[in-house]
Amino acid sequence: MPSRRSRIRRTVALIATVTVAGGGVVLTAPALVNAAPMDCAAAFNLFIPGTWETDENADPNRPVGMLAPIAEAITAQNGARAQIYMLPYMARAFDNGHTYADSKLDAVSKATAVLKSYADKCQGAKITITGYSQGADAAGDLASAIGNARGPVDADRVLGVALIADPGAGTQGAATVGPKTSGEGIAGPRSQGMGTLSGRVASICDPNDLYCSIQKGANPFLGSLGSILSKTPGTTGAGAGGGNAAVATALTSDFSGADLPGLGSNVDALGKQLRGIDTSGSVDVAEVADTATSLSKSLSPLAELLQSGAANSAATSNLAAAPAGTPENAAAQVLTTASHADLTGALDSVATIANTAAKLSNGGTTTLPATDPQISQLSTTAASLGSQIASVATTPADALQAASSVLSVLKPTVVVDQALNVVTGVTALDIPAILHNLIVLPQKIAAGDVRGARDAARELNVQFAPVVKMAAGVDLKWISQILAIIPDPSGYTQIAALVTSILGNVDVIKLANIAGQAQEIAWAAADKLFPPPGLLPDPVGAAAQTTALLPLGLELASVAANMLTGTATKTDPTLLGKQAANPVGNAITAQAQTLDLQGLAGSVSTMAQSQGAEDLAAVVREGLNAASFFASGAHQSYQNLVVDNAGRNAIAWVSDWLNLQITRAA
Repeated sequence: MPSRRSRIRRTVALIATVTVAGGGVVLTAPALVNAAPMDCAAAFNLFIPGTWETDENADPNRPVGMLAPIAEAITAQNGARAQIYMLPYMARAFDNGHTYADSKLDAVSKATAVLKSYADKCQGAKITITGYSQGADAAGDLASAIGNARGPVDADRVLGVALIADPGAGTQGAATVGPKTSGEGIAGPRSQGMGTLSGRVASICDPNDLYCSIQKGANPFLGSLGSILSKTPGTTGAGAGGGNAAVATALTSDFSGADLPGLGSNVDALGKQLRGIDTSGSVDVAEVADTATSLSKSLSPLAELLQSGAANSAATSNLAAAPAGTPENAAAQVLTTASHADLTGALDSVATIANTAAKLSNGGTTTLPATDPQISQLSTTAASLGSQIASVATTPADALQAASSVLSVLKPTVVVDQALNVVTGVTALDIPAILHNLIVLPQKIAAGDVRGARDAARELNVQFAPVVKMAAGVDLKWISQILAIIPDPSGYTQIAALVTSILGNVDVIKLANIAGQAQEIAWAAADKLFPPPGLLPDPVGAAAQTTALLPLGLELASVAANMLTGTATKTDPTLLGKQAANPVGNAITAQAQTLDLQGLAGSVSTMAQSQGAEDLAAVVREGLNAASFFASGAHQSYQNLVVDNAGRNAIAWVSDWLNLQITRAA
């Protein structure tokens, strides 16, 4: 039977094929109107803003975001001699159906076209390039291409390149300005360096900004996940591009066409259109198709989000803990109300309405009376739609609006947070001791060994603490599927994936509860058999307590058997697509075919004792924010980061440096 997730995708695809002519989204060079300014200036200053600071339709002449003060400083000092150009590009990540890498590729492509067009038209003009965050990622790639004679302009025309919070930090030929960092960018240094631009590229990174300063060698899992999030383009084909593309695609939502605040009004509008209320009983079928399609674009990403592991109760509870009025708290409200709605049924309803109306329109029918049998049937379907999404549609519009920004990137946020917790949590598990006590405790209970049962139960309680914490805060099955296809030569991620997959098929909470109950009963029985000095033993009472232990022992043995012998589940192809062979080249891979939890004991013990595990745990303690990988919100300290002895901050330094280069070239 097809999954509900598959049905959602098919529903949206069907609507798209009926109502949209042509193929999928294509990243293209900018239109000529945005390709280059009309007039030539002595210096052309290209600025590439960070994630969510601009979009494809932005005005290139209006400074925005972190780089705005730099552009304004150049204009103030040079006037018309210096042309300012803020690159309009996608500037998104995972929230619009495209990955971060798709967006960066869009920036590089459009920046290349802009520079080539301007350089060809204005032969004597010099060039500066400045980028921040995702924009620095693109600007650094562009600079590397130019410095290695693969770019749109000759290197001798470039006065300087300034990179702020560059995910490619550590690239050879880029001079560090300001405090030194202990790591490199999350995307990794550019392999070809800056070439002949070496010495003309300045890189500034706050040492606390994990986007541009992370010790990937000490944290192989985090490094691998960061590379996937920052480098892997999206794919429309299941499994195309290997496991990396599958992870990136699985973490991508498309809220770009969603109008959550308009859900209620659009449902009402659809009902009125089908009843011909404002059109004297006449129904415009094309208008009906448009409204239904708009509703589908709002409902489908929300439905997919709810059916992914990202919308688990742990993520919802964390959001709900945020202060009232915040986007996070609003997102928790929307997730709660949406979980009570029939979103899959609602998508079926809007698909029926959209496809029927589009078919009529394509067949030449423009209007029909509201009394037409086909329209009457669609009206009934629209009425069902209203009840199916009533809980969401009645949510205040301001809450729905605020929630959109959080919901659109909830998948990567949850994966980074939870996967890090899992990988570090696995190192905290004493797997050999847990396995030993899971076997011993039922045996001690069956043998009537009260003291032995008490001690084994007490140890299990302590040993299960990190397991329970992990299980309570993570969708184990979903995270194990993500972890299973992340390449990590160290084996950390593979171990975590296998352990997590097994735990995901075990009632961990029930195991812990049984162990806790067994401990309490065994303690009570031990107190009766071995009372304090001055009190007589009570073997009858102890026997009664021991009898209460027996059913617990049987239940524990049953649940534990599943944990001891349950093999790791394979990745669900409906979630991540077909996968290539696992690239991890170590002994753990060989174990994976028939591996059970017992077979992992030695590997986990070794991993838990390694320096890398301690370093990885330290990263989590530093409070890594998921946004560090793909958003600008986590690293906005550069207007306060002092970078030289004169006390200038990063923004002031770049402004002065670029102005100096422009003045010298005049």
